[in-house]
Amino acid sequence: MHLTGHTKFRNDKPCFVTETEYGEAEYSSGEDIATQLQYRYPKLIFLSGCRTGYEYEENIPSMAESLLSERVTAVLGWGDRVLDTDATTVAAKFYQGLSSGKRVTEALAETYQELIKVNARDWHKLRLYVAGSLPGALVTPLRKPGRKPAPRYNKTIDEFRDEERKFRVVNRENFVGRRRQLQNCLRAFKLDDKLGILIHGMGGLGKSTIASRLWERFSEYETVLWWQQIDSSNLVQKLADKLRDADLRSKLQNNKNGLKYRLRDLFENLIEAGAKPFLFLFDDFEFNLEPREGGFVLKPEVAEVLDALVFAIREIGREKIIITSRYEFQYDLLSEFWVQGLDAFRKADLKKKLKRLENFNSGKIDEKLIERALKLADGNPRLLEWLDKDVLACKNIDAKLTEHESSSEDWKWKITRSELYAQIDEKGIQVLSNCLVLEIPVPMLALDAVCESISGYQEKLNQAVDLGLIETGSEVEESERVYRVSRIVPHIISSIKLPEVPEVYSLYEKGSEKLFELWGKKDNRSEEKWREIFRLKFANKENPERFREGFSQMLSCDYYSAADSAYKSELKQIKTELTELLKNNNLEEYLCQGEWRKADEQTVVIFYQVMALRDIQTSFIYDDKEFPMSILKYIDQLWIKYSNGKFGFSVQKKIYQSLGGKGKYDKEVYEAFGNEVGWRSGEKQLHYSDLTFSLNTDYTGHLPFQAWQYWEATESMRPKIEFVNLGKLL
Repeated sequence: MHLTGHTKFRNDKPCFVTETEYGEAEYSSGEDIATQLQYRYPKLIFLSGCRTGYEYEENIPSMAESLLSERVTAVLGWGDRVLDTDATTVAAKFYQGLSSGKRVTEALAETYQELIKVNARDWHKLRLYVAGSLPGALVTPLRKPGRKPAPRYNKTIDEFRDEERKFRVVNRENFVGRRRQLQNCLRAFKLDDKLGILIHGMGGLGKSTIASRLWERFSEYETVLWWQQIDSSNLVQKLADKLRDADLRSKLQNNKNGLKYRLRDLFENLIEAGAKPFLFLFDDFEFNLEPREGGFVLKPEVAEVLDALVFAIREIGREKIIITSRYEFQYDLLSEFWVQGLDAFRKADLKKKLKRLENFNSGKIDEKLIERALKLADGNPRLLEWLDKDVLACKNIDAKLTEHESSSEDWKWKITRSELYAQIDEKGIQVLSNCLVLEIPVPMLALDAVCESISGYQEKLNQAVDLGLIETGSEVEESERVYRVSRIVPHIISSIKLPEVPEVYSLYEKGSEKLFELWGKKDNRSEEKWREIFRLKFANKENPERFREGFSQMLSCDYYSAADSAYKSELKQIKTELTELLKNNNLEEYLCQGEWRKADEQTVVIFYQVMALRDIQTSFIYDDKEFPMSILKYIDQLWIKYSNGKFGFSVQKKIYQSLGGKGKYDKEVYEAFGNEVGWRSGEKQLHYSDLTFSLNTDYTGHLPFQAWQYWEATESMRPKIEFVNLGKLL
């Protein structure tokens, strides 16, 4: 048994950081692991986490030792911190040895050798704990007489959960992700006591599979499965078939009383009989809806059934309902349901899904073709499976992808239905088109910002969410939830497309400013979020100050490292434009107008642009072997010219050398230099905003300032200024 994760020391015990079924943090000790295993221990447990084999104090055993005390035979753990790369190397080599039939100690010895071979610093921290005799081989070697063949791997992705073979879901081996959505649904049923769950979203996102996984979690319920169109008589018959008591069946089928009263009485009688409650699972519920005013409502005969069912459940309080539908629908009693929208796979979930797809994961297909397939699927699991099987497996992948990229007629039916198109009017098309400027999931306020010029846009945004055209994040609180227009939408509705220039430039600017307002001022360590802020900022080609403004935003944030990395990454995305941008860099204009702070920031922006253009890999340190001397001299000459010789690198160099500076960091020299040019006050380094951005300063060499600095995160994640010697470059 292999357990991997983060470890912490909690309640005087080493613990894995785990989650409850509702997603709350829980710290699990060795004893907790033993309890969950219910004493059905495997021959070996590998605790692949930092310090799982570390004895914290003399009277506090390691997690590995605590499992031995619970009668586990053998435990493998780490005696200190471990790098993910080393842990992966160990798992690969160790299990390779075990699966070939080698004894545990033999496989472990080969693993040590592999770690030494790859220069793993902490190879010796991998520790085997054993109670009693050493475990031998865990697997019968290949080709040994009498060895049973291993079961064949089932490549089939789908399985059916009903006898009629209508309820098709992804099997357990291929089911990935959706942890948060499942946790939300379990919380809604078990903690919030919701009587129903509505899972909605575009076709192919896995609604039925999530419902199936929930079904498994409620083994104490008797499941009533219904696919597509429902009606009262057939529902009554399906329930009657589940009942063993003839009297109960007769009462249920006696239509003298209204359906809601018969259901109520049935549920009450089941309690008295000690029988299981019912879990109603209505799959593909969109067949029970009809369009109205740009959305969907229940068909009258369906509303009657659902009203009766909800009434009976509210009266008795045991039964539950799960509905899967492509669309969220208007229904007065929907407040009794937890509404769970779905989004496409991204990040780790997408990687896990791709690892289970043969052609995506083969390593034999050109990466550019893989990227095109990924872009076309946009994280939709069903489309990923189809592309893997029907497109990436064909001889001419390029031609097939081109065909599907230019027309969706052959595949859009996999994720959408024809009745959807009639619900999107001209304003809805405009709203969705504007939202395309935002590439990652964002708060609803960001969508508001790019749509605010469209009258009635909020109604259209809500409508697009209900129709599954805008994907919904898994966040529980609405204030924290994020949204994104699926990139599949422009393929299936051709009129939805990114707005034209110059209108789109203002949308980029609005999106960037709103995201900076929402994300930039907080302790934002997400490089992805910063990249989106800067991507939008840089995309507005009508703003000549966009790079300096982005740099200014970077200086004002609480967590500089992620923003700095994102800034450089987004500059590299526009390398083809940088040569021209460097020629028109605005530095001379700022200096001529005496805008010294803007000039200081623009100086560093030029450095960033040169680093991106030349693909310089160093941190924000200007290495004289890589950074062009001509640009440094050009910048220096401009500063000297417009400051009348008061500011500039060469001015600072003379001061620095006069204090004994020789090109290597010297704390005393640098502090003296800081006092001399006005960057320090006594023992303190001044904040950037405290500098004097004027020729009226008493300090020669006061500017430029930012070019002498780079930022580095300390353990407390607060910015820390470090010295970089630009003097030696001049």
